[in-house]
Amino acid sequence: MQVSLRPSAPSFSPRLAFAAGLVGLFVAVPLIYIFVRALGADPADWQRLLQTRLWTLLGNTLRLAAAVTAGTLVLGVGLAFLTERTDLPGRAFFRWALALPLAIPPYIGAIIHLALMRPRGGVLPQALESWLGYAVPLPSPLGFWGAAFVLTLFTYPYVYLLSGAAFRSLHASLEESARTLGRSPLQTFWQVTLPVLRPGLLAGALLVSLDILAEYGTVALLRYETFSSAIFVQLSGRYDRSAAAVLSGVLVTLAMLMLWGEVRAQGQARFTQMEGGWRPAAPVALGRWRLPALMGALAVSAASLFVPLGVLTAWSVQAFADADITAAVFRTGSQGFGNFALNSLWTALLAAVLAVLLSLPVALFARRSPGRFSHFLARLCQVGYAIPGVVIALSLVLLVNRFLPFLYGTPLVVVMAYVLRHMPQAVRASQSALSILSPTLEEAARTLGRTGAQTVLQVTLPLILPGLLAGGALVFLTSLKELPATLLLRPAGFDTLAVRVWMWATDGFYLQAAPAALFLVLISIAPLAFLLRREQMFR
Repeated sequence: MQVSLRPSAPSFSPRLAFAAGLVGLFVAVPLIYIFVRALGADPADWQRLLQTRLWTLLGNTLRLAAAVTAGTLVLGVGLAFLTERTDLPGRAFFRWALALPLAIPPYIGAIIHLALMRPRGGVLPQALESWLGYAVPLPSPLGFWGAAFVLTLFTYPYVYLLSGAAFRSLHASLEESARTLGRSPLQTFWQVTLPVLRPGLLAGALLVSLDILAEYGTVALLRYETFSSAIFVQLSGRYDRSAAAVLSGVLVTLAMLMLWGEVRAQGQARFTQMEGGWRPAAPVALGRWRLPALMGALAVSAASLFVPLGVLTAWSVQAFADADITAAVFRTGSQGFGNFALNSLWTALLAAVLAVLLSLPVALFARRSPGRFSHFLARLCQVGYAIPGVVIALSLVLLVNRFLPFLYGTPLVVVMAYVLRHMPQAVRASQSALSILSPTLEEAARTLGRTGAQTVLQVTLPLILPGLLAGGALVFLTSLKELPATLLLRPAGFDTLAVRVWMWATDGFYLQAAPAALFLVLISIAPLAFLLRREQMFR
């Protein structure tokens, strides 16, 4: 007897549609409010910004986004090829070492590279001058090139992970067929391998580009002005909310254009394996390039993971060896290290739980009632990718202060910002988990007398729980690292690890900042390792 796994006709649930619509409204209101404030700004503000800073900021931001995206594509694809398709020594080790820099916030990487490389007082310039007896000019970590280098170093794992997954899923027969038809290895890569990698490359490039638009800490430390840093200054320094709204409207428009461009570039292309007996492609022998490839992988691992961890560990040991610094680390004003860690953990955890819970109605509605409205809601709930943390902070400052004043000045506003910023990750995880759930399982529960709610609680949720946990882990990880929204929205006396690291480091107290930075990185590694193991990155 043949059992059909084809889903039954979609059914429209008004209650589910209403719940999904409320979630969509929650996501859309801050975005709409920003555009309303930007379009309603005084024409003099628009004219002043157009004549002075807007075009400079636009050029700076686009130039940095283009440079970092290109750098991460080259670095990510190259490293993924080495670890997945060649006989590189220690591939299992490098799979971990090249993925874990995702746990290090770029602003922490900027702090370390600034301390090591800054022209005056940097560790390396001083060490070389002491050793050689004269000053040696080294590349400056400040400005455009410094920001591009640091951001490339700590965002390439987005492209690396997606490219590695594509390389692992590539059927050996595709490249073998191209070679038997007379294609050279280079032609095979460009005409066969690269088109298969394209969806992952575009997704990784989009994530990197949007991250650069949202980045504040790194560019502020390295003195390179972009939209995010300019908006932050308008809010925290000049208190000019009208100018901040104008800049935010332009920045969000730019981000949404990037999202639209990615959707258009992806098109309707799909790559599907039509035959059974999948087998991986044979490893490529590096030959005389084996040692240079090994040195390159070691250099990237060292610069993005081992040097930052080593410096933070060394600084932490020095901090704990000094009684005064230790006292400052564990007691700052009325709070101590435990408060900072607890604030980081409970806000990120609450944001992860709320993001997953809010994503469920949207994902279930899209699954059970596919159509234009449900598709629109699912897309709308992923617009957080296009809203940098500093813009979300501005929208919440304006909205909460006007309509929800009882929430203003509480940590719950910080949690709201985390949810709005990172809910796209939860929505995608929930949709992915539901997409592999056979509809017949839910139908069987309904035929056995279960209501819709009982079916969800007793059948659907237990089966998609691993996917929900993955989405929650990703939201937790990114919320831990969120800096600009936390800086702008936190109530007085409420510091997280990210805030404390930032405040100490910008004051030049690197030893005090090191224990908090190291602990933040270590607790970020835990959810990242869970995600990587779940995706079967390492076999």
